[in-house]
Amino acid sequence: MYTREGKYGHTCVVPLQNGSLTGGSRQIPVALLVTQIKKEVGDAPVLLRFSEVLKLFHEFGHVVHYMCNRASYAKFSGLRHFVEIPAQVLENWCYEASSMKLISGFHQDITKPLGDDVCKSLKRWRCSFSALKLKQEILYCLFDQIIHSTENVDIVGLFKHLHPKVMLGLPMLEGINPASSFPSSAIGCEAACYSHIWSQVFAADIYASKFRDNIFNQHTGMQFRNKVLEPGGSKEPIELLSDFLGREPSIQAFVYSKAQAYDNSSFR
Repeated sequence: MYTREGKYGHTCVVPLQNGSLTGGSRQIPVALLVTQIKKEVGDAPVLLRFSEVLKLFHEFGHVVHYMCNRASYAKFSGLRHFVEIPAQVLENWCYEASSMKLISGFHQDITKPLGDDVCKSLKRWRCSFSALKLKQEILYCLFDQIIHSTENVDIVGLFKHLHPKVMLGLPMLEGINPASSFPSSAIGCEAACYSHIWSQVFAADIYASKFRDNIFNQHTGMQFRNKVLEPGGSKEPIELLSDFLGREPSIQAFVYSKAQAYDNSSFR
């Protein structure tokens, strides 16, 4: 789990073997979780930053998604089908005080978890600059669609054209090329990075509707496993989500989360 010289420098999940039925027996799925935790220096303990905990939960969500798949054919297994939704759903547990207290502890006294004030601060931090972040995502999505549907694009010129139309009043820095630092969430999703936002929409709806009132509800967790994770790509994603939610997915939870406007009674 620790960083080392020469190691692939990204936190991710690498599928090694898809699950499937072969000759009447099940081939088990195998996945590799690659992490980049810093090693201890001298007597200093290894302490995870909150961003690292969040990333670990996200990537472990991919592992759970991969391992729970029970599709008959390897083609319908793996992580290709609405890949980000289960991982983004699991991120929510990082912002809930009850779950954070279970996994946290002061390094000199493991019996002392994070305090309520810190947990509340982390939850408020989640919505910081949410509108600005969403506009930036939209900017990259537009840019992504254009460069994959147009020939001989002036990349720098295109960004200069789109930036003022989307960012509304925030000037683009001169002498830079934003395309050279494309968001990591879009890597491997060329011409489809807009789907990452839709994953956020669906994940927000799943969590707000099914998990938020009781994040340790085993019955709901098993339903999510059986109805969403197990079928894999053998069913259309919208069909899986509708079956689990009992209705078609809604954008309401996502909009409320970006507006910082929901509380515990918003969806009752």
